[in-house]
Amino acid sequence: LAKPVDMAMLEDVLAKWLVVPGTAEQSKGVFDADALLGRLMGDRQLTGVLLRGFLQDAPSQLNKLRKRLDEADAAGTRSQAHALKGAAATVAAEGLQAIALAMERAGTAGELDRCSGLLPHAVEEFERFKSTLEQGGWV
Repeated sequence: LAKPVDMAMLEDVLAKWLVVPGTAEQSKGVFDADALLGRLMGDRQLTGVLLRGFLQDAPSQLNKLRKRLDEADAAGTRSQAHALKGAAATVAAEGLQAIALAMERAGTAGELDRCSGLLPHAVEEFERFKSTLEQGGWV
């Protein structure tokens, strides 16, 4: 990157290099604000409401996912990962959506060790998403 730093370019570079190991969807970004705003017809107030709701609910979803893994419940893990994937897609949390998709696929295949390995990455990606929203003034 050259000075002066363009924040959009910086975000792209960071999204490219700060990836989750072992997922096929490594090129996904943290948050696609344009896509979300487009789906909500540019309504920033509604966007903020939706994002705040997700930020409140996602920790519970992650805890439910952890519980299913602790119980060695492959079907429950798949189902909870699917729910997280859908919620992440709704708010354009692309990185979290990609990890949840990988967890859903692993749950479907009964690969609970793989799911357990991805869970910390999902938590980290949620924190990155939250931080991105805070830094961008969305919440």
